[in-house]
Amino acid sequence: MNWTRWSLTVPQPLPQQSTQARDKSGRLLGGSYYEASIAPIKTDWYSSASYRLWLPDKVSMVRGLIVKQHGCGEQVAASGLDHANDLQWQALASKHKFALIGSKLSTGEQPCEFWADLNSGSEGAFLKALQGLAQKSNHPELKTAPWVLWGHSGGSEWAAQMLQRYPERTIAVVLMRCGGYYLIRNNASILKVPVLFAVGEKDPYVYDCIDVPKQVFLHQRKKDALWTFALEPNTAHEAGATRFFAIPYLDAMITARLPENSNKLRLINKTQGWLGDISTHKIASVEQYRGNPLETVWLPNEEIARKWQEYVIEGNVSPPRQPDAPTEVRATKISPTEVLIAWHFTPDLENGLPSFRIYRNNSVIQTLEGQSHNFGDAPKTPDINLEFKDVNAPVNSVYNVAAFNELGESLSQPISN
Repeated sequence: MNWTRWSLTVPQPLPQQSTQARDKSGRLLGGSYYEASIAPIKTDWYSSASYRLWLPDKVSMVRGLIVKQHGCGEQVAASGLDHANDLQWQALASKHKFALIGSKLSTGEQPCEFWADLNSGSEGAFLKALQGLAQKSNHPELKTAPWVLWGHSGGSEWAAQMLQRYPERTIAVVLMRCGGYYLIRNNASILKVPVLFAVGEKDPYVYDCIDVPKQVFLHQRKKDALWTFALEPNTAHEAGATRFFAIPYLDAMITARLPENSNKLRLINKTQGWLGDISTHKIASVEQYRGNPLETVWLPNEEIARKWQEYVIEGNVSPPRQPDAPTEVRATKISPTEVLIAWHFTPDLENGLPSFRIYRNNSVIQTLEGQSHNFGDAPKTPDINLEFKDVNAPVNSVYNVAAFNELGESLSQPISN
């Protein structure tokens, strides 16, 4: 085995600006961005509200929306719009012909409730934004399309309220770190909507973000709510590895609930699915489970049940496969000693945009970090270009680009300079 091929240099970020003008073939997931800002009216509490929507190419009719609502604090809000630029979430949206929405809600020095409470005006701002985005994108169906709701911290409280007010429009909900207060109210309609509580074992806000969600989950589960509770070990209030469970969970929920040619949501068949024991983490199908099913988490199928089990035990979900190999690799000489390596890669549900290795003449010369996420699950690098400048390029070199994860790497075809 050639150990040099597997050696790693210090990972570096991919560039956010391209060295050369790139045509459409260099894009990752084809799509368009649209933005809208909604100024507060006299009765609103929030300071400003902005929204960014990503729409996949070649979608004649948008089937639904994935709404990602950031948490409390101006620092988290600063990257809120970038949720629409997340390539792994875009892959989920693209698969189902959905739009992906990020927001930036600001209250200045006022508390988070000034937008997290729907009565603050944030509900109205969101609905007005949908109208504006529908007009800008020429997709009027955005105004009435069903949605998936995702919220972090204060954003989970916002999402929980939206579920209370729009259960018939809600496909599924992910409440990450908090989100329980508004779901204790009696409303039979919300019990039909799949909800995932994702909490962190070491969250400093123990009562608000662990105890209350768990109590609400157990209370409503006894009423046959098809809900899930997942405690991520060794994780506090940050996003952690939640996406690696939440994305496949939502993928299954969208498939189960939304018909291909209708936006009328299907009810979940309660006699199907899998169950998970919160204490022992054992899983079994509904038919084979021995015990009180209303004291367990409900999961849509065996695959998601096994991911839940791994997530609550290990604090992560392993990718089921290694990434595909990069394609369209190009080596362009831009000076006597410099070669620009560019390539294409299609992000997927399992890996998003993974890390890459650049090989020159069968030796690793650089490792490049893929798109990672921050405290609130927004991408650290919202705009990425797949290219690397080799500043010490020997004449007649052969290059390969490899995409890799913990399972291994996939190598592109060689290209010469």
